[in-house]
Amino acid sequence: MTVEEDREKRLMACEGTSEETLPLYDGTKGDGLFARFLRFSYKLDSYGIELRGIHRTTAYDRKSGDLRQMLTMALFWMSGCGGLSSMSGFFLGPLVFNLGFKDAVVAGTVGSFIGTGVCAYGSMMGPRSGLRQMVGARFQFGWWPAKILALLNVLTLLGWSVVNCVFGGGILTSLSDNKVPIEVGIVIISVVSLSIAIFGIRYVQFFESFAAIPVILTFMLLYVAAGKYFHIETESIGNSDTIKANWISHFSNCFGVTGTWIAISSDYYVEFPENFPKYKTILLTWISIFLPTIFVGILGTGIASGARVITAWNTAFEELGNGGLLAESYFVWGAGGKFLLVILYISLVSNNILNTYSIALSSQVWGLFFTKVPRYILAICAAVVYFVLAMVGRDKLSTILGNFLPMITYWCVIYFAVLIEENVLFRRNKIPGKNDVYDWDIWNSPKKMPTCYAACISSLIGIAGAVLGMCQVYYVGPLAQLLGDHGVDVGVFAAFSFTAVTYPFLRYVEIAYKKKHGKKL
Repeated sequence: MTVEEDREKRLMACEGTSEETLPLYDGTKGDGLFARFLRFSYKLDSYGIELRGIHRTTAYDRKSGDLRQMLTMALFWMSGCGGLSSMSGFFLGPLVFNLGFKDAVVAGTVGSFIGTGVCAYGSMMGPRSGLRQMVGARFQFGWWPAKILALLNVLTLLGWSVVNCVFGGGILTSLSDNKVPIEVGIVIISVVSLSIAIFGIRYVQFFESFAAIPVILTFMLLYVAAGKYFHIETESIGNSDTIKANWISHFSNCFGVTGTWIAISSDYYVEFPENFPKYKTILLTWISIFLPTIFVGILGTGIASGARVITAWNTAFEELGNGGLLAESYFVWGAGGKFLLVILYISLVSNNILNTYSIALSSQVWGLFFTKVPRYILAICAAVVYFVLAMVGRDKLSTILGNFLPMITYWCVIYFAVLIEENVLFRRNKIPGKNDVYDWDIWNSPKKMPTCYAACISSLIGIAGAVLGMCQVYYVGPLAQLLGDHGVDVGVFAAFSFTAVTYPFLRYVEIAYKKKHGKKL
C-alpha cells in the first residue's frame, strides 16, 4: 500500500460517511500553489512528520494499552510536569504571597492535588473518543462555542510557552555569568521545542520519556545542594486575615499549575484502546502528574524561602528572575552545579514541546481552513508567536506569572464543571448501537452536533463569578475584597460554583424544550 493509499484509508475512517460531515482535507487536486504545497506536505508524512491533526484516531491507529504504553505515558507526564515550569508557580508562595515555608507547602500541595484530579478526569475522554480535548468539547458546548474554548486554550499554552522561554533565558544568562544575553536562551528553547513538536505525538512521547529520568535525578541532586539553605522556620507575613487570603490565593495559583492540563490531557491518550478502563486513565494521569509536580514544587518553595533570607539569592531573583535564583542555589557546587542546571534546562524544553504540539491541534478546531493547513505549519506559527512574546516580556516574568496563572484557571474550571456534570447527570445511558453515551462519529458534523445552550449560559454565569472573585493587580472583584489587606483570589471557586450550580437546572430546561420540539439533545 502506498503512502497516498494509506492516507486515504485513514481519512475515510476518520471522516465517516455522512453527507453532513465536513471534509478534513481539501485542495490537493489541481496545479495551484496551495495544492502543490499540500502534496509536498503529504510526502513529508513518509519521512516521519505527522500530518494528522484533529482527526479522530480509529482502531486502525491505536495501540493495545499494555503496561509498556502506560509506562511511556507515566514518563511522558513526569517529564512534562516535573520540571522548572511547574516549579516556577511554587516560587510565588514565599516571594509574592509572603507565606512561610509550611503554609506555602500545604497550600501548594492541596491545590496541586485537587488540580491534578481535574486534569485526570479530562484525560479519560481520550481513549473513549479518540479525539483531542478541544474537539471533544464540541459535544458538551456545541460546534461554535468549542471554537472559543480552543482559542482560550491556545492563549493558555502560548502563555506557558512564554514563561518557559523567559525562564530558560534567565538560566542561560546566569550560567554564563551574564555574558550571554537572555535573548539567546529564548531562541534556543523556541527552536528546539519546535524541532521535536513538528514530528508528531510518537516523537514527542519518545523525547519526553527519554528526558524524564535525568531531569528527576537532577532535581534530587538540587535537594542535596540547596536543602541546607531552606528556611523552613520562616513565618507568613501579615495579620491573620491577610495570611488566610494569601494562603487561598496561593492555593488557587498551584491549582492552576496542574488543573489547566485538562485542556490538553486527552490529546495524548487517543492511541489507547477505546475499551481502556476509565479508572486506569484517571489514576495513571493523577499519579503521573501530581507526584513529579509536588516533588519539584516543595523544592521550589524551599528555594524561595531561602531567597527571603539569603541576600545573594534575593539579588539573583531581582536581577534575573527565577532562572537567576535557581542558578544561585546550584552554584554551591561550582562547575558541577552549572552542568546540572543545563540538564534542568531540558525540562523547560519538555514542557514547551507539549505546548507547541497542542497549540497546533487546538487551532484546527477553529474551522475548515485550519484543518487544511498541515499541523506542522501551525506549530511553526505558534513557535514564532511565543518567541516574539517572550522577547517582549523577558524582563517581567514574575508579573506575567502572577497575573497569568490564575486567569487561565478560571475558564478551565468552567469547562470542567460542565464536562463532569454532563457526564454524571445527563449521559448515563449508551446510545443505541454505540458503545458510549456519545456518538463520536459525528465529531466533524456541525449540523448533527447539539446546540448546548445550557453550557453556554452557565459558562457566562461562571465568568461573572470569576470577575466577582478575581484578585489581580489590575482588578479586584467585590468578593475578593472581603478578606485580607490586599484581597484574596477566589475567582476559581466562584467560577466553578456559579457554573456547577446553574448548569443542571439550565440543562434540564434545555432537555425538556428539545424533547418537546423534537430536537437533538
